[in-house]
Amino acid sequence: MLRQLHQALRAFFGTGDGERVAAVAPAPPPRSWLDEQLAKLAVGMLREVEQEASAACRGKPADPEAHYLAGKAALARRDYPHAASALRRATELAPHRAGFHHDLGLALRELGDKPAALAAFQRAIALQHDHVPAIFHAGQLHAELGENEDARDCFGLALAFDPLSSAARIELARLLAESQGVDAAIELLREAVRKEIADVAVLCCLAERLKQKGDTRDAVGAYRAAIERFPDDPAPLVNLGMIRLGHFGDAGEAEALFRRAAELDPTLIEVQANLGLALQEQGRFDEAIEHYERLLVFQPREVEYRWNRGLANLIRGKFEAGWEDYELRKLRPDAGGVHEKFTLPDWDGSPLQGRSLLAYGEQGLGDEIMFASCLPDVIAQAGWCVVECDARIGALYRRSFPNARIEARGRERGRDWRATYPALELQSAVGSLPRYLRRHDADFPMHEGYLVADAEAQARWRARLLALGALPKVGISWRGGTLRTRSGLRSLALEQLAPLLDGGEVTFVVLQRGLSADERAALAQRSNVFIPEAIADVDELAALMSALDLAVSVPSTNVHLAGALGRPLWVLLTCSPEWRYLWRGERMPWYPSAHLLRQPRPGDWQAVVSEARERLERWAG
Repeated sequence: MLRQLHQALRAFFGTGDGERVAAVAPAPPPRSWLDEQLAKLAVGMLREVEQEASAACRGKPADPEAHYLAGKAALARRDYPHAASALRRATELAPHRAGFHHDLGLALRELGDKPAALAAFQRAIALQHDHVPAIFHAGQLHAELGENEDARDCFGLALAFDPLSSAARIELARLLAESQGVDAAIELLREAVRKEIADVAVLCCLAERLKQKGDTRDAVGAYRAAIERFPDDPAPLVNLGMIRLGHFGDAGEAEALFRRAAELDPTLIEVQANLGLALQEQGRFDEAIEHYERLLVFQPREVEYRWNRGLANLIRGKFEAGWEDYELRKLRPDAGGVHEKFTLPDWDGSPLQGRSLLAYGEQGLGDEIMFASCLPDVIAQAGWCVVECDARIGALYRRSFPNARIEARGRERGRDWRATYPALELQSAVGSLPRYLRRHDADFPMHEGYLVADAEAQARWRARLLALGALPKVGISWRGGTLRTRSGLRSLALEQLAPLLDGGEVTFVVLQRGLSADERAALAQRSNVFIPEAIADVDELAALMSALDLAVSVPSTNVHLAGALGRPLWVLLTCSPEWRYLWRGERMPWYPSAHLLRQPRPGDWQAVVSEARERLERWAG
């Protein structure tokens, strides 16, 4: 039905010469009693409305509006079983009322009955073709059910009836980005801008899509336009602040934007949490922690404030305090529900002698490798230990931790290992091990590497590198992370690395993955650069790392792999790096073989590269 209606509307709104007839039935006339009660509900008079609805249902049990009002009140209370029962009765008594079917669909959707909810929305649309909320919610359900073509038809239809529906435009843009590419989504959003019907949500969505495409400066422009048009809305201020902070490293401007947003709405958790981050990025840790402490007086359980406070303590080397808040990562949305898959009691730091422990991986591959520095401790202490790890490092871990049972997790396999190891007693996320094992500086061992590369592969790489000549072999990589993990801030362009490549009597070995055609062509012009074939296998990459004399990299998995292997390593850092690199100093506790080279001021990669070149010339000389 929806597709045929959508096609008819395309013809209706098209450029043909035929007569256009709107086949939309007028909405039923409003009922004053019901409108009065719904108005009360809208301003929060829930108890009074419930009493009115209850009395009406008792006094007029055959009145559909009484049952509808009872259902609406139950929806407001989030009592979805009661809401569904009352609204179903309302639709039985007045099957011609589209709004009744729509709200029944809302209740059924909350109860998890998506097919029944979709049927209710479709009944509402059949009764009233221009019922935009029903069309929109039907589109959402189609998308949730994987029926994207039907979802696109619904959102397109909602826009045809109501071009001002920013929610429908944003949802349609999302589906277009997935099916046709981000440019199609951007064009749909820009259409609203050209027609001057874009609200703040559409402008912010346009900015996000531009950022997704890599047009960061255009995204900034879209946010600034949103701020200018909607100066009383904190959303574009917050989003622009995050770009200034995460992409450009401009913590000062970000702080100003967050403070303006806080003036508009001081209750927004996102605003206050990001304001604290802006203070941290400027090294104003005492101010940041005082900021979080004030907020926690009124919201003592707020995860984001405690999480940020933990990072502020960790980057200053206050590990004992930092690890307690670091546990809050398990409750954050980006944890992805990983920790809920493990149901054994968590290890609390008590003695492990004679007990069994499951240590499971989490977060990114680099984090997993870094926290694995704690595995030798628990393997030595426990009666026996199972280590669940990313499949990419399974072979590396089996060689490195022979006294543990290594289980590489696959995408299709569950993560509850009790069926395989029924005697398991305790569990710990690998990122929680430092909470008990690395509470002070002195707890970090001066190791020479805890991962072991494959000897045969290492020998093969040594021979291959030796064939390039007798000069020292230095691995290089200059990009790291993702958009979410501030890749633009912590990465260099290849041309920025040119002074380093020009210096030192060495042979550079490219460790950077995903070379562009221009990068490959530029590197091919250099006689002192060797580009190995792309290495997707981490075990093979570990063997190459072990065959190198030195690695130079921005923060990336390469840093963690080289450091965990105990190889000489120089890390090129922004002036406000991730917490693991600490705020100051040339050393990091996780990897004794690493030397840190820091920007003296935001964005000054030239100083870092110049220092690296000077050090390289001394090192190679």
